Amino acid sequence: MLGRLPALLALLLPLPIAVPAQAQPASPPDCAADVGLGAEGGLKIAVDYRCRSDSPITFRTAGEAATAHIIGVADGGGRSLRRSAGAWQIEPSNGRVELRYRFDLMAYARDVDSPTIAIARGDGVLALLEGWLLEPRGFSRLPVIDIRVKAADGLSFASGLTRMGDAWRLQGTPVRFAGYAALGKFALQEIPVPAPGSLRPGQARKEGVLRLAMLDGFSEQGRDDLADWVRRTAEAEANYWRGFTADRLMLAIVPMDMARSVGFGRTVSGGGATIMLEVGRQVDKRRLYDQWTLVHELIHTGMPYVEGRGTWLMEGAATYVEPIIRARAGWKTEDEVWKEWIENMPRGVAVFDAGLMNAVGQQNYWGGAIFMLLADLGIRRATGGAKGLEDCLGGVLWSGLDATTRVTVQGFAAACDQATGSNVMSELVRRHYAAREPVDLAALWKRLGVTEAKGRIVYDDKAPDAEWRKMIVMGPANRPRYPVKLPWQS
Repeated sequence: MLGRLPALLALLLPLPIAVPAQAQPASPPDCAADVGLGAEGGLKIAVDYRCRSDSPITFRTAGEAATAHIIGVADGGGRSLRRSAGAWQIEPSNGRVELRYRFDLMAYARDVDSPTIAIARGDGVLALLEGWLLEPRGFSRLPVIDIRVKAADGLSFASGLTRMGDAWRLQGTPVRFAGYAALGKFALQEIPVPAPGSLRPGQARKEGVLRLAMLDGFSEQGRDDLADWVRRTAEAEANYWRGFTADRLMLAIVPMDMARSVGFGRTVSGGGATIMLEVGRQVDKRRLYDQWTLVHELIHTGMPYVEGRGTWLMEGAATYVEPIIRARAGWKTEDEVWKEWIENMPRGVAVFDAGLMNAVGQQNYWGGAIFMLLADLGIRRATGGAKGLEDCLGGVLWSGLDATTRVTVQGFAAACDQATGSNVMSELVRRHYAAREPVDLAALWKRLGVTEAKGRIVYDDKAPDAEWRKMIVMGPANRPRYPVKLPWQS
């Protein structure tokens, strides 16, 4: 249980819902959440919620693990409130609903102790916003929430949300999909990246930002090596997408006690692209560039969330494109990419007999990767080599379907076809998503003119689709290539 938090509560000033005129956003928020962040006795939060509403508003938690660390819930008049059916309901007064509460963030993070939900390292915490920010319900649509954080000296806050003046804006998604936030003491760098699509010929150069948050537990040299790895990986991604995957992104790196250099990664992007990435405390910069996880997760931040049993499309794209990005950066060879596909894609063949809409487990990754290879080949064939899967993925992103949006499988395919001037993606969806048309991998390798013999990759340049195969990994010969030097090559 929390004790009294006078120092923390003093951080909360009575701010109006609307921001000052000189920083006025396009539309006023439905709710303002003023958040005080203090470190007395461990990281603690005090939240003052104010919503414009003529109807009752219900504030819900993410679950019992979070509820156990909430105390002092009261309305705007200071009257204590009791939870009912897992939530607190408040009647409006003069068109306003107000709620105040306190939250023991450090205790919550230590109790949960999971990088995917909430975890503490030193005096810093990485947590999903839904863990500590109650979700207001009762509006006729998803409410727009402006979050203003006032942190005590020496403490910081970072997220993937949009900055609107002095606020972080959550719009178009519920709190439970808002993504990660880093709070407290952690190393924070803002890395400039080229905005999505800004590296296309004839486009004006615009900048986005990659917020890199590293929790305590790495050496100073380790932090430097990690930041350099992130910068180079972001450059490799931008070269493939012709601009970065997002206008803004927060990448949080969590030190872990493990032998692997890079562990699990997770992307949550409803409120703005955010990635959690586990990295071993003992950073070996050479081993970092042999890892696929960061490149894979960054690909997710360039794609919308695909609804309707579309996991195979999202994971398939990330699995297929990841080694291509690393090969074009000069970190893998073309032979290594084909060897990886030939050895692993058989794991996804069986799902085509059931239809991709029924993919489970590893089928989502390798069944989806086979689909993306078919799409890449089909687009190049249909356009005479003028376009490939990179034009499909980039075109979908540039059309406005970024990581904060949701789309159906068919909607994604239509946007891809619009970008490539073909019907390749929609036709493949028709044949393999629900129609259960099988795939013959052996025949596909033969058409492409690629095989593995005694551990080596052998090419047949006389094969029917050899012309297109030569473009798949390294791109068309008439497009410039931009290798990204490794640290020991610079």
